[in-house]
Amino acid sequence: MTTLIVVRHGQSISNLNGTFTGHMDSPLTELGLKQAERTAEYLKDRHIDAIYSSDLIRAMQTAEPVARTHGLTVIPERRLREICGGDWEGRNGAEIGKLYPENYEIWKTDVYRSTPDGGESFVEVAQRVNAFLKEILQKHRGECVAIFSHALAVRALACDWFGLPLSKVSEVPFSANASVTTVRYHDDGGIELLQYGYCDHQGDQVTRLSKGLA
Repeated sequence: MTTLIVVRHGQSISNLNGTFTGHMDSPLTELGLKQAERTAEYLKDRHIDAIYSSDLIRAMQTAEPVARTHGLTVIPERRLREICGGDWEGRNGAEIGKLYPENYEIWKTDVYRSTPDGGESFVEVAQRVNAFLKEILQKHRGECVAIFSHALAVRALACDWFGLPLSKVSEVPFSANASVTTVRYHDDGGIELLQYGYCDHQGDQVTRLSKGLA
């Protein structure tokens, strides 16, 4: 059995400003840094063998307190990045809707079919994060691995956890900033979802992604 702990990054400056972040490097806010510390405190008694993170700064900053607590080094992984938003990055929802109305409407209504202008499709995101996961489950069989990623990347992984095809990703709820998901992968191929998007450890510091952004 292999255990996976999946953490979405804490609140970033772009989250706070309500802009589409994608592959932009947007650091955590002061609150986001506190959320990361609270997540590290929540996970302090979990046994963790390795930590991987999206190489974007908001994910790396969220992973660092957990790594420090467990005496581990964060391994950066580009495949855990958020969707590339292309021409949408750095713009708010109103701007994107005005400049790219057709594709933005698809994004809001059917993420599975969406591709931000100049960016990558949801299907491409799902392919890269699932390819990474397959490698991790082989490399760390029987261990516990923590990974730090982003809203849509987590939802792409979550389709399997909820027993849904990728085409039903819109039915998968968003996870809050610095929330924790725990999944067990059994040797017989079974998947056991123990918790999804747990954020009670954040108390009154819970924040969520604005609708229509990434």
